[in-house]
Amino acid sequence: MEISQNCLDLIKKWEKLVLNAYLDPVGIPTIGYGTIRYPNGEKVRIGDRISERKAEEYLSEECRKISLEISKLVKVPVNQNQFDALVSFSYNVGTGAFQASTLLKKLNQGDYRGAANEFSRWVNGIVNGFKQQLPGLVSRRADEQRLFLKSGGDKKPLVEEISEQDKVTWLEGYRDENKKTVVVAWNQSQVVEILTLEKFNKELLASIFPQYQNARYYVNAPGNKPIPPGKRISVFNISDIYNPGKSPKLNRVLVRGSEGDDVKTLQKRLKDLDYSLGEIDGFFGKKTELAVIEFKKDYFGIITPNGIVESITWKKLWGDAPPPPPPPQTITTNKNYLLLTRTSRKDRYGCYVLNLDYFKSGKLQDRLQVCCGAPGRQFFRTAARSRAKTGEPLPEGKWYINDIIWADGKDNYYGQIFQSGIGPVTVPLDYIEPGTTERSAIEIHIDWNRNYGSPGTVGCIGTYNIADYKRFVSWLRDVNPRDLYVDWKLGTSPKP
Repeated sequence: MEISQNCLDLIKKWEKLVLNAYLDPVGIPTIGYGTIRYPNGEKVRIGDRISERKAEEYLSEECRKISLEISKLVKVPVNQNQFDALVSFSYNVGTGAFQASTLLKKLNQGDYRGAANEFSRWVNGIVNGFKQQLPGLVSRRADEQRLFLKSGGDKKPLVEEISEQDKVTWLEGYRDENKKTVVVAWNQSQVVEILTLEKFNKELLASIFPQYQNARYYVNAPGNKPIPPGKRISVFNISDIYNPGKSPKLNRVLVRGSEGDDVKTLQKRLKDLDYSLGEIDGFFGKKTELAVIEFKKDYFGIITPNGIVESITWKKLWGDAPPPPPPPQTITTNKNYLLLTRTSRKDRYGCYVLNLDYFKSGKLQDRLQVCCGAPGRQFFRTAARSRAKTGEPLPEGKWYINDIIWADGKDNYYGQIFQSGIGPVTVPLDYIEPGTTERSAIEIHIDWNRNYGSPGTVGCIGTYNIADYKRFVSWLRDVNPRDLYVDWKLGTSPKP
C-alpha cells in the first residue's frame, strides 16, 4: 500500500518543521519534519541547515521506505486510514520497534481493536537517562489511534508509477555499424530502452547496470543478430557533456613545483569541476598534480597522462566546444527568461541531459546542460499529471524564479551547506501556470552528492558542478530573469 495525504498531514502536525538541526527530547540531532538520517544514510548533525522544500523531500522519502516495510510486516487487510496511522506511528518509533511490538502481533491475529489499544502504550521517552511519559507523545498516539479506528472518508493513496527501468528483466549487448556498444534493455521479450554508449570504456558500461535493479543478467548478442528497431538514447560520460566557460588568458606551462596566481586559478577551476586537490594555496604540489592527471584522463582519454598543464590543457579546462545553436523560435519577444528542454541523451547515471537556456531580450545568450529528477524516475509530465512525492522531473509549464539563498554567505561555495543533496546554494521555484500542480519543493541547485553515490535530484534542476552553477548565477545577476519555461513538448507550456 501507499500512504495518503492524511498520513503526511498527521506527521507534519506532530513533528513540526525546523530548518536548523536541533536535539529532540531524547537528545537525537533532528531536522525538518523529524528527520534524523538523510536519504543517503548520513546522520543529521548539529549545524546542518536545509530548506522547507528539502524537508518535504526527506519526509516523503522516509515515508516511502516505511510504507514498504509495513507492507511486508502486516499480514492482514488494512484500510487506508489504518495504514496511514501505522506509517505515522513507525515514522516516530521506527520500523524495528513496530516489528517487535504487541501492536503488530495483535493486528496480524486479526484483533484490530486490541491493536488500536496498543497505541497509548507508546508514550515514553528517555530523558536525562530516565524513562518518562512525554505529553506530546500522549497526544500524538491519541491522534494515530483515532485515525486507525476511523471509517470512511479515506483519502486516495499517493501511488507511484513503476518506472520502465524497474520493469527490465535482462540486458543484451550489441555492436553497431560504427563499432559502438549498444545495450538493449528487455522486459521479457519486449524492448524497453536502447542505449548507445558514445565512448567505450568499462566504467561507462558498468554504470549502466545499476539503472536496472531488477535485471537478472547481461549477455552479448551473437554477431549476426540485428539490433532491435527503435529510438536509441545516447549515453555520455560527464566529461562529454561538459559546459564550456570563458577561459582566462593564461598560457604559462605549469608543472609540479610551480607557484603563483596562475596556479591558484588552476586550483580554483579544478575544484569547481569537482576534482579534489586540497587547499587553494598557489603551490603546484602532489595533490594538484593528481587532480590535473584525473582531469586529463577524463577529458583527453589519455591512458597514462602526465601532470603538466600546457596550453591545450588550459583551453580544455574552460571547454572548447562550439557554442550551441539557438533553439527554434516561433514568436518574437524582448523578454529575459530561462527555457528548460529535454534532449535524447542520458548521462552515465541514467538522467536525461537537459538544456537550460538563458535568453536576454529574446535572444539566446548561453546554455547549460543539467539534470532533473531521480535516475529511475525519468517521467516527463504535464502539471496536471505530475504527482507529488514521485521524485520525477518538474512538470511542464511556467515557473517563477525566486532569489538566491546561500547557506554560508554570498558567493561562498566552499563553506557550510544546506545538506549533502543541495550543497551551499539554491534558488527556489514556484509553479505559475497552466492550472495547478501537486508538485512543490522544487529548486535549482548543484547536484552536490553526485560523486557520493546519489546522482540526480528529487525533482529539482541540478547543475553538474560548481563551475556551471556560477554561470547560472551570472545570468540571474545580469538581468534578474524571473520566468522559467519548462517545455517537454507536451503542448501545455506557455510561450515567452
